[in-house]
Amino acid sequence: MNAVHASALQSVPQLLLHVLGSAEASVTAGLQVVRNAHHGFATASTIALVIQGRAVQFLAANSGLGDEINTALALPGVSVVACENSLRSVGLSVHDLGTGVSSTPAAVVFLAQSQREGWAYVRI
Repeated sequence: MNAVHASALQSVPQLLLHVLGSAEASVTAGLQVVRNAHHGFATASTIALVIQGRAVQFLAANSGLGDEINTALALPGVSVVACENSLRSVGLSVHDLGTGVSSTPAAVVFLAQSQREGWAYVRI
């Protein structure tokens, strides 16, 4: 194993999971991948599930996914992030989001900046 690879293994994994679309099933799949990734990392990790597109509606406080979202958010190092541009497109605001769900003005910028900082990216 080379020094660069060994160094990368010693750092805290940072994983971006990106859901883009309109289906509730896509958000559910993203939440399942969060749980699987959190369980799969041998060390502490930081995982951000970023939701973009019409699927942000399933992050609202009155969504049927509240329990699943809360389960994911209870895992150390996990965040669920809604795109504010997408929220506006479905007639919602950050005030409509469930407890613990954060937001970013533009998912595309959040994703690009995070990748530039070394986060791994997976599209769901």
